Amino acid sequence: MIVVLTPTEPPRLVDLDRLDRLHAELHGTLDGADLGDLCAPADDEHVWLHVARAREIGVAASADPAFGDHFDGMIGYATSKGWLDDDGTHVQAHIEPAT
Repeated sequence: MIVVLTPTEPPRLVDLDRLDRLHAELHGTLDGADLGDLCAPADDEHVWLHVARAREIGVAASADPAFGDHFDGMIGYATSKGWLDDDGTHVQAHIEPAT
């Protein structure tokens, strides 16, 4: 799953079927990106993705009726790696510049 970040529109989730590679695709700079209610800055290389909100968007947008279960598996893996915040409400997404 990819979180697309731009300066002109709120974040959107694409490539929902790829839950084995979560990252943020940044168009422009992080300072100028619209993070909406889906993301929050973490550091220069990551954003925090709101887990419940991302799941809700994915379940609504995916054609896969098992998306929620697959998403929960991704978050379980991220939890085992220490990639969630202390509250468990946000997961780190590595930032990659748009090509």
